[in-house]
Amino acid sequence: MYVRDHLSDLPVIVTSAAMSENDEADVFKMGAFDYLVNPVNSTRLEVTIKKAIIESERSQQASLFSVVITNSPITIVITDREGNIEFVNNAFCRTTGYSLKEVVGQNPRVLKSGEQSDSFYKELWDTITSGKNWHGEFHNKKKNGELYWEYAVIIPIIDPTWSITHFVSVKQDISLRKKEHEALAESERRFQELADLLPQTIFEVDLKGWITYTNRIGFETFGYSQEDFHKGVHSLMLFAPEDRARVKQNMEYRVKNIPFDNHEYSGLRKDGTLFPILVYTSRVIRDGAPVGVRGIVLDITERKQVEEKLQVLNQTLEERIEERTKKLDKTHQQMISHEKLASIGLLASGIAHELNNPINFVMINFTTLKDAVSDFQKMLQEYGGIIRKFEDGNCSAIELQAMHKMEREFAIDTLFQDISDIFIESQRGFERITAIISSMRNFSFRHTLDERVMFDINNGIHDALVISRYEYNNYADIETVLEKLPPISCNPEQINQVFLNLIVNSAHAIASRQSSSHGKITIRTWLDSSNVYCSIADDGPGIPIAIRTRIFDPFFTTKDPGKGTGLGLSISYDIIVNKHGGTLTVDCPTENGTIFTLSLPLKTTGAVL
Repeated sequence: MYVRDHLSDLPVIVTSAAMSENDEADVFKMGAFDYLVNPVNSTRLEVTIKKAIIESERSQQASLFSVVITNSPITIVITDREGNIEFVNNAFCRTTGYSLKEVVGQNPRVLKSGEQSDSFYKELWDTITSGKNWHGEFHNKKKNGELYWEYAVIIPIIDPTWSITHFVSVKQDISLRKKEHEALAESERRFQELADLLPQTIFEVDLKGWITYTNRIGFETFGYSQEDFHKGVHSLMLFAPEDRARVKQNMEYRVKNIPFDNHEYSGLRKDGTLFPILVYTSRVIRDGAPVGVRGIVLDITERKQVEEKLQVLNQTLEERIEERTKKLDKTHQQMISHEKLASIGLLASGIAHELNNPINFVMINFTTLKDAVSDFQKMLQEYGGIIRKFEDGNCSAIELQAMHKMEREFAIDTLFQDISDIFIESQRGFERITAIISSMRNFSFRHTLDERVMFDINNGIHDALVISRYEYNNYADIETVLEKLPPISCNPEQINQVFLNLIVNSAHAIASRQSSSHGKITIRTWLDSSNVYCSIADDGPGIPIAIRTRIFDPFFTTKDPGKGTGLGLSISYDIIVNKHGGTLTVDCPTENGTIFTLSLPLKTTGAVL
């Protein structure tokens, strides 16, 4: 009894000189593996012991297998050859909400959601009853009615006579994975649609140079089809043969992050025609290592044609340099204007919202004022009638009482104060609208590229904050510490654009934290004997040191595809440093956050235009 209760896995062999049938039955009831009659033959004893050990090991393996199957995190279902459930493990119960007792003897069709066709289940049943394994996805329904996706492998169990005795189904809930795949597919569709809107070719290649992605204009520009792309197009095929060695070297430089200057090549279309292109690239980094190169291709055919015409005209070197400089400046001005238009487009809905609030407020006040004036008109008419009757001597006490009742109904004593309050509140609304429109007018005022006027940068900061309020209002509080500054000679339109870019960048950085609490943007201005200064600090996540030196590079951005052009900071740097002879630096404190600091000279030297 002790062995049975405490050492159940230990096989027991009983020996006895004599044993009746009842004794034999009792021995096996108590759990003995076998019994031997004395005297025991040594050979039989050895064989019996070996059988007992083998049977014990099989029993332990079966017990372990049962524990593993029962507690496996993967759903396991065993049915008979008719498809009726004989066993389900704990994972099945957790996933479906059904208990073992509820489903034993049931067909797995209790999980059917009705969203998969009868032909789907017929193909499944035909496969497994023919002795083949089946795998696929089910859209099933839990006990509580909730739908879920699961991936299943169904295996027929075949006995030594090649007859199917059972079916084993191994399944995994893939609902979350399906949602993630759907979200990823939607994100990829959105990226593709946005990329196809771009007027320039964008591309990605792997480390071997095979093109892994391009947008619609890429196919159109180089004359290749989707079928060509699926077969495989190597990036070197898109360049003239004489440029391919330089292209290959420059791609290796880009992967190794070695700078190079020459980005101009001769592009080669599928039909063999050549055309001039500019290619700007950056590394694709995954898990800290480069996995490819992405970039943008600019067709510069028109620019080349202009250059050829200039050469044909045989202008003097000075005239050609001046003309090209003007065109480049114009192109840069257009880039600034395009970036400004992009900023305005980004902020348009927010500005409309900011205008809509005071406008609605004023409209409501005017409706209230209209009702008050109507009450006044009625009272004035009543007063006029009473006065005329009083002058004729026909005014009665009852009519006076009716007039006083009307005064009480209209609350005539408080109506004057209400109207005064309405005018005061409406005036505030008009002032808010005026401030927004004034800031928009200041921001959109156009100066020529080299025009300089006297300007107080504090006013520019104020206008940028008004225009971008909707971008930061839900994420950040603004603190301004603006010293009184003298006006400086600058291009206000360009300086305002820099302030707007930096403030919106700070707001987006704080928003990326996805925190329920507001962040903080602190703007300070000060001056010394030679410069005025402005710093814009935020408590966002900061900029990783590995990319800090590249944030002013054109087309470099850390934002998701479709959410940034990579031009804002590079244009800001060009405006402050190259156009105005100032400085623009970035610093990231150890406690997180980013501080952009710019300086502008109090006196222009005349060398910066």
